[in-house]
Amino acid sequence: MATSSDNTCEVSLSPEIIRKALKTKWLGQQAIYSFNVVESTNTEASTLARNGAAEGTVVLAETQIRGRGRLGRSWISPPGAGLYFSVILRPESPSQWASLLTLTAGVAVVVAIRQAGISAELKWPNDIMIGNRKAGGILTEAIFREKSVSTAIVGIGINVNTGTEDFPPSIGGRATSIYLSSGKLISRVALFRALLYQLEQWYELFQKGSHEMILKVWREYDTTLGNLVEVCLPELTVSGVAEDINSMGQLLVRDQTGRLHTIIAGDVVHCHHLGGNK
Repeated sequence: MATSSDNTCEVSLSPEIIRKALKTKWLGQQAIYSFNVVESTNTEASTLARNGAAEGTVVLAETQIRGRGRLGRSWISPPGAGLYFSVILRPESPSQWASLLTLTAGVAVVVAIRQAGISAELKWPNDIMIGNRKAGGILTEAIFREKSVSTAIVGIGINVNTGTEDFPPSIGGRATSIYLSSGKLISRVALFRALLYQLEQWYELFQKGSHEMILKVWREYDTTLGNLVEVCLPELTVSGVAEDINSMGQLLVRDQTGRLHTIIAGDVVHCHHLGGNK
């Protein structure tokens, strides 16, 4: 049984090493804060952002004590095995585009992983999937000012060379890593550079208003649309077919009565795929 300690085969994620072949124009070029241990990279990045850190600042950690996922969940961050980082963005975009920013980050992550030869996919709104198991996730925390997103902290966690024993039994059957799904040990440094490059490219498209292009690629890599789903909301559970996402990245679910529900955020469970083409 493989563990992350078996799979640690490279130097640490130091900013100096990362920058040696980093192809971005601005993302990660001014500041990469690298930690062995933090409570949460999003928490660290939020503090830096409040203190005036520039757009493109990156916070990276080997492990997180209290890594966060959506809806208050924890994110398991075994040391030396994954990529756990947050980037500071200053989009100044309308507040209704906040959901689309998460989808944009998802596209960037999947493109980068696929370039490494791994068939990663997306599950709405923020899950990175490999072979129907979760290999990563995205947590976007926005600061709003006058109906616009002035700052966004985009946190990304990816199970890269994580082994089976690194996952607690409660999630072991639902989680995977690039290593476990492919048998390949991946250079975390190389993947991290690719992730930053793709994040910069797709974020710039987001800023230019190329939203339809982002949504088109998201749909190509999606695993949610066409499924019979259950969406758990605070006040009710919506069951129906996930038909599409709208221009703001929100999920459209049609229930058995024919009513179309617009889901801004919620827990989505895939019941089964109804067949047909996307």
